[in-house]
Amino acid sequence: MTEPEIDYKRLFKIGPYRTAVISPDLTILDVNDEYLTASGRKREDLLGHSPFDLFPELLDDPADTGPGDLRASLEAVLASGERDVVSLTRYDVEDPGRPGVFEERYWNVVSTPMLTDTGRVMMIVVISHDVTPIVSQLRAERDQQ
Repeated sequence: MTEPEIDYKRLFKIGPYRTAVISPDLTILDVNDEYLTASGRKREDLLGHSPFDLFPELLDDPADTGPGDLRASLEAVLASGERDVVSLTRYDVEDPGRPGVFEERYWNVVSTPMLTDTGRVMMIVVISHDVTPIVSQLRAERDQQ
């Protein structure tokens, strides 16, 4: 029996978590379908842009720490060449159907470098898992006490 060849592009595309591939100059090189769904944007609107320009910090809400946490994670990966984990960060997301209206969201973020043969970071794979339902459940349990 012959083993099937793995189609890595298709595997990336259908991955279950919001995934972006970021260049060392912090521009988006590619995203998977889950990222498109979660962001409410089209691929062509994202590629070649900085995630910080597309998903800016909410300056009027200091609890929205996501942009700073993500930037620190990416910079840590670039400096060390090693994986960085942000276990919980708030990064609000604009409601695609209501421009200017943001929904409170919480994420676990893992930034993993893809290295050249010489150990230089050629790109960073950023996987974000929306943990907002878990945070909401914990809040509800706390409020019941």
